[in-house]
Amino acid sequence: MNIKPTLGVVAISYNEEVDLPGFLEHLIEWVDEIVIVDDGSTDTTEELASKYGPKVNFIKSKRDAGEYYSDQRNKGIDNAKSDWLLHMDIDERVTKELSLEILTVISSPEYDAYKFRRLNYFFHRPMKGGGWADWNLVHLAKKDVFRFGGMFHETIDLTVSTEKIGQLTNKMHHFNDDSYSERLKKSMTYQEEVVLSLEKRNIKVSLGNMIIALLKEFVVKYFYKKGILDGTPGFISAFHSSFAIFKAYTLLWEKQHKIQRKDLEQIFTHNWK
Repeated sequence: MNIKPTLGVVAISYNEEVDLPGFLEHLIEWVDEIVIVDDGSTDTTEELASKYGPKVNFIKSKRDAGEYYSDQRNKGIDNAKSDWLLHMDIDERVTKELSLEILTVISSPEYDAYKFRRLNYFFHRPMKGGGWADWNLVHLAKKDVFRFGGMFHETIDLTVSTEKIGQLTNKMHHFNDDSYSERLKKSMTYQEEVVLSLEKRNIKVSLGNMIIALLKEFVVKYFYKKGILDGTPGFISAFHSSFAIFKAYTLLWEKQHKIQRKDLEQIFTHNWK
């Protein structure tokens, strides 16, 4: 007798009162459990989660110093009980077609993990180009084969070979930011990760390579990856990405050419005398 495998959803949260109801409404009827690891929300996130009954395991676990989003997601894995786990963001939505596909593949799995693509939104509009369609990662897997790593943009650590990874056909819808103001705030958070990446590559920042990196990012996102197809949002997205590169190079240039405030004071005092 075949026993139906169980399916859980793991997500992390922080002040998600806008997106949480839609997230839970589209999952509660067809998954076996939903594990949410909360990073100290100060709005009604916890109260909203409690209204959806015992399927929702809401774990209050504010990040300690040095902990990243990946650590939060791994706490969710550790607390989940299901055979299969679907890893999501609170602003993601599973379409009817994707839900049926997920239930089908885990019922008689050919693989131990599955990749799927996202339909990403920017300014609440679905994006065709500009790199938004590049995401295609394993976020559905048997519980014991999957861990997260990395800082703000998580890496995926799998204990199975590539031959055991399948590809789903349908896309997850990812609403992303509620406003461009929110996107700007997140961008500042992510800069630390980008700067560390540049440092690992031993990039020595100069005016020349700063300009080249800025222009290259825009050309790749807007022309090569066809952000131009998305009209004004596509242009804004490409320019935003290139400006993010500019900020990362600027932060690294400052670290490599930093003049301390005390040195500035000494120079001023010397010139005064």
